[in-house]
Amino acid sequence: MKAVIFGAGNIGRGFIAPLFSFDGWDVTFIDVSKPVIERINADGEYPLNIVAGDNSKTLTVKNVRAVDGNNIEEAVEAIANCDACATCVGAGAIKYILPNFIKGVKKRFADGKGPINLLICENLMDADLYIKGLLEKELTTEELETVGLVETSVGRMVPVPKAKGEGENPLSIAVEEYGVLPVDKAAFKGEVINVKNIVPFTPFHYYVERKLYIHNMGHAICAYLGKAMFGDEYIYQSIERPIVRVIVEDAMIESAMALSKKYDTEFEPLMAHVWDLIRRFGNKALGDTCARVGGDIPRKLAASDRLVGASKNVLENGGKPVFVCLGAAAALYEYMKENPEETDAVSVLAKLSSLSAEDEVTKYIMYFYPMFKGEKPLEEILSAADALKKSETGMIV
Repeated sequence: MKAVIFGAGNIGRGFIAPLFSFDGWDVTFIDVSKPVIERINADGEYPLNIVAGDNSKTLTVKNVRAVDGNNIEEAVEAIANCDACATCVGAGAIKYILPNFIKGVKKRFADGKGPINLLICENLMDADLYIKGLLEKELTTEELETVGLVETSVGRMVPVPKAKGEGENPLSIAVEEYGVLPVDKAAFKGEVINVKNIVPFTPFHYYVERKLYIHNMGHAICAYLGKAMFGDEYIYQSIERPIVRVIVEDAMIESAMALSKKYDTEFEPLMAHVWDLIRRFGNKALGDTCARVGGDIPRKLAASDRLVGASKNVLENGGKPVFVCLGAAAALYEYMKENPEETDAVSVLAKLSSLSAEDEVTKYIMYFYPMFKGEKPLEEILSAADALKKSETGMIV
C-alpha cells in the first residue's frame, strides 16, 4: 500500500507518515525543501523521538521517499498511483499543493484507477468545503465524484524542531506520545481506510470542533497568557502557573459544556479530555514554545477559528464565554503590540473576526482588552472574570 503526504514538516514527518509507515505502507512525501528531499531519499528512513519523561524512546520511520513538488511529472505519477493522500502543509499553503493533486486526480480518473481519498490534516474549520470549492473550478463533476475529502482531528503536539547539533540527523523530530488520528468516516469514497490508530468516526464535525474549540483554543490561551503576562518561552512554563491553569481550564470547560449540549454527548468524557490535555500541555520534554502555539494571530482570531469560533459556540448553546473571551483579549493585545501602527482595537477585531462592535462576543473581549492594555495583574483580570461569570446575565452593557 502506498501513501502520498503533502508536506514533510512537523505534522507530516512527526505524525501522519509514522501512522502509515508503522502499519507497513510505503510513504512518499511531496515537498519543496531540497535538503529535506535529498536526505529522505538518501536514508529512506528517519528517527522519531517520542518524548514522555522517563518513558521517552526513539523509533525509526522506514519505507519513506520524497518527491520535489516542482517536479510536476513525478509528483503527479505518485498521486495517480497511491492508495491514500494526506495534506500536512498548513492551512495557508493548501492552494499551492492543489495543482499537482488536481493533475494526479485527472490522470487517475483517465487511467480508470478508482477513487482517491485526501486526508486533510490541517487546523482549519470546514477545510473540506474550502478545498472542494477550489477543486470544483478545475475538475469535472465526474472527476470530483472520485475524490474523498476527509477531515481529520490532528491531536498530536509536534513542536518546531530545534536546531540540530553537529552529527545529529536533520530529519529527527520530537513528538508527544499521543498518536491517534480520528477521521471522518462518512467522507470516504470507496473503502474506508484501514490503518492502525487512524480511527473513523461519524458524525465527525463533533471531533473537528472538539479539537479546535477545546484543544487548540486552550493551547492558544496558555501561550498568550504565558508570553504576555510573564514572558514565558515555553508552554509548560505557562501551564505550571496556577493562575494560568485556572483560566485555561475554565475556558476549556466553557467550550466543553457547549459541545456537550450541542451534540448531546456526555460531559464527563469531555472533562477527562480537558484534564488530559492540560497534563499534555505540561510536557517539559516536548519543549513546545509560546511563540509557536500563539503564532499567526489573525487566523486564530478568525470568525470560526479557536477563539472567536469557540466564543460564539458557547453563546449559541446558552453559555457565557467569559474565559474564552479573556483569552481572545490576550490574543488581541499581543496582536496590537506586534502592530503598533494599528490603534483602534475594536476595528482590528472587526477586521480579523468579522465581528461588529455591537456583537456580544466583541463586548466580552473588549471588557478584558483594556485590562491587558493597562497592564493589570493577571490576578485582577481573573477576579473580574470571576465576577462576570457569577453575575446574573454575564452581559456587558
